Amino acid sequence: MQPKVSVIIPAFNSAPFIAETIQSVLAQTYNNLEIIVVDDGSTDTTLDMLNEFGDQITVLTKANGGPASARNLAIRHASGKYIAFLDADDLWTPEKLAEQVVFLEAHPEVGMTYSEALMFVEPFEGASGEKQIRGKIGFTGETSFCHLLLGDHIPNSTVLMRRNCVETVGWLNESRALVAVEDYEYWLRLARAFTIRAIAKPMAYYRVHAHNLMGEGDDIEKSLRLPLRALEEIERLFPDCWRECGMEKDVLFARLTIRAGFAYKQRGDWWNCLKKFRQALGHRCNVRVLRWIVAAILLKRWS
Repeated sequence: MQPKVSVIIPAFNSAPFIAETIQSVLAQTYNNLEIIVVDDGSTDTTLDMLNEFGDQITVLTKANGGPASARNLAIRHASGKYIAFLDADDLWTPEKLAEQVVFLEAHPEVGMTYSEALMFVEPFEGASGEKQIRGKIGFTGETSFCHLLLGDHIPNSTVLMRRNCVETVGWLNESRALVAVEDYEYWLRLARAFTIRAIAKPMAYYRVHAHNLMGEGDDIEKSLRLPLRALEEIERLFPDCWRECGMEKDVLFARLTIRAGFAYKQRGDWWNCLKKFRQALGHRCNVRVLRWIVAAILLKRWS
């Protein structure tokens, strides 16, 4: 029987996590699925661990090219009506696929759905206890193209989309410059062509560790630079996007830069904080941007 859902997992040096990730898929209450894992040129024991699952999964191998190239390879081999993305270090709740398949079949106008995810860390080595939840990600309000321009709020490992999304929008962008935000750039392209809706509950666990592509929030410069690259690529594809959405690009870029400055302030790094605020004024110097800077200086929380 042809599987209805193709689960796609790109893996690069994922030996510490990949077995638990795959087990969370095998534990799904929905079982009309195939699991395709792409070993993206790992140099650790990832491939050995994958081979232990035998015919429960399909393993593809390739030279290292980044998550987008690995996902594209898997999609080319996928046979499901629906495609689910899962990162090699994340986990799913048991009912994740079952609930999302029901949702998409009940809403034919929706091309892609996603959910919230719980951020977690493992107990310290040698310690006992459950995973420690550090917060929740995944905004589940309006998810339009224009709203996504304000920032990525779609956890990659919560996505389930129709196969025809890929047939319409095309492949993920494999540029090395977009590694870690290739999914954000793809959501924006999808949102131009399809309706995206969220399910307002946690359906995945996002593992926080030192080797996340976007880090644990410790690389503030990278967390600012990469989304800006994704937005620049979208502007290249859709030059009128700012006008269509009634946005000013320079004001948005200033806001993102102030957000980075606020992150530095939270660390007590006022030198880099003020440096970012100055850069924000370089994007746009007006009353609104000045008010945002004042709020970022005075408030304990700033979005």
